[in-house]
Amino acid sequence: MTLINAMRTDFPVVDPESTLAAAASRFGETGCCSLPVVDQGLLVGALDSLDVATRAVNGELDPTRASVRMLMRREPVSCPPEASLDEARQLMMRKRVNTLFVIEPGPRLVGMIDLVGLLTASETASSAGPEPEWNERVRGDRR
Repeated sequence: MTLINAMRTDFPVVDPESTLAAAASRFGETGCCSLPVVDQGLLVGALDSLDVATRAVNGELDPTRASVRMLMRREPVSCPPEASLDEARQLMMRKRVNTLFVIEPGPRLVGMIDLVGLLTASETASSAGPEPEWNERVRGDRR
């Protein structure tokens, strides 16, 4: 099974110029631990809820004034939609992240998957039998 089958496509995003307070609200609304930072349709970073909470509690940054750009990771961990679930798991373990962003060239964000989504998809895949040709169907490359 590939990420095309398992990734979340209805993901929340945050703008790099948004305040950390606005981003904190998005975390609360969506239940996500990590938000993709998107500027003009392109993935430019990632923001983790733990980073926001830690910096705000420590008083290092004023969440009502500090921007997402100030705290975001500028090189979010990502991979293509054709990556297998096993490749995604290995990448997440190697980079020690709980969310993986799925991108196409650009880098245009097309999805995301967290550890729970990955584990659920892996369990489903192991009991589902052979995988249909989803890559061609999702991409519209029907032959």
